[in-house]
Amino acid sequence: MTTLCCCIAAPVLFAANLLAQVNTTVPSALFSVEGGSGSSVPFGTGQPVRFQCIYDASELAWTGPRVIHSIHLRADNSGGGTQAQKGYVVVNVLLSTTSVRAANASANFAENWGSDASYVITNLPMTLPAQPAVAGVRPFNIDLVFQVPWAYGMTPARQAGIPEPANLLIEIQILSQPPGAYRLDNLGSCQSPPVVFGNAGAGCAPSGGLPLSLEPAASMQAGSTFTWVVRNTEPSVLVMLATNLTAQGLLLGQPLPLALFDPNNPLQPPPALSSLFRFGAPDCWLNIDPLVTLVTIASAAGVASFQLPLAADRALVGQSLFAQALAYSQTANPMLLTTSIGQQSTVCGPLSVTRIYNFGSATAVSGQIGYGQGAVLEVR
Repeated sequence: MTTLCCCIAAPVLFAANLLAQVNTTVPSALFSVEGGSGSSVPFGTGQPVRFQCIYDASELAWTGPRVIHSIHLRADNSGGGTQAQKGYVVVNVLLSTTSVRAANASANFAENWGSDASYVITNLPMTLPAQPAVAGVRPFNIDLVFQVPWAYGMTPARQAGIPEPANLLIEIQILSQPPGAYRLDNLGSCQSPPVVFGNAGAGCAPSGGLPLSLEPAASMQAGSTFTWVVRNTEPSVLVMLATNLTAQGLLLGQPLPLALFDPNNPLQPPPALSSLFRFGAPDCWLNIDPLVTLVTIASAAGVASFQLPLAADRALVGQSLFAQALAYSQTANPMLLTTSIGQQSTVCGPLSVTRIYNFGSATAVSGQIGYGQGAVLEVR
């Protein structure tokens, strides 16, 4: 019987170890992407700290069982610069699967544990490495190598009706650390750098004025309101924001982007649209087929803003929204219209992650909760 068990266990453990050789970022959406904010929790103080992060299964880059031998944290680089080495920091590390989701995490640390909660590191003195100035995202070089490997997804038998504990919990208990700053890459106010698409010419502007400018907000997050600002319109005119989930396809039977002028006679419409328009709009383009169009009136200074509430749905993360501004103009061209370049923005968060921490005690019962926040790490 003993021999049979070993024969069955060997290939299972071998397969799990093969999986463990593939490095993965948690949350997976932040592979080679800065977390959005730096945090002094838990290493930027001279105090003991209890620090716990819960990552929903949707944020993991794998499914099914996985043997984990180490986790590796990433230092913050949102503000650039350097960080000095810090040590010695004495830590315990605990891992667990849990049925508790990030959205309903408890302030009580132990209430978030699953039945497989295990210490993988105890009383380990470690040095936090110096972080030189680098461009882009820092490497995962804060190494926490387990004294005992830990298996994700091989939870002991559960009672009937108890949810499967698919989410990952990582807890770091800092027993002691010297004073000094040290910031980790942390989920926070994620950034959504806009991506320009389509065409816009310098001549598509009011007489003596500047071309229409469309400025998306820096961060597009589910559950919040996203803002676009349009500038350089004529005073108090009608302004529209055309939006769609794509910038591909056809508009009025023509491929995008669509010129609103005849290249050979810019004051005339393009030949394919001559039955729809009497006049052209030199240097003006339609870059998307409007799915939803928002309308407002510009201020006397020629500025307009549009706001779009986004549903608090994790499924929106990664979804792009394409937008283009159009404004009425009495002086720009015979079509009485100006158009902007297109701007693509992508929902970057919040991700399904929560952190709980307490400064001053590595054994505190409860701590402060930060939803949508947590350390960015890699498992190996």
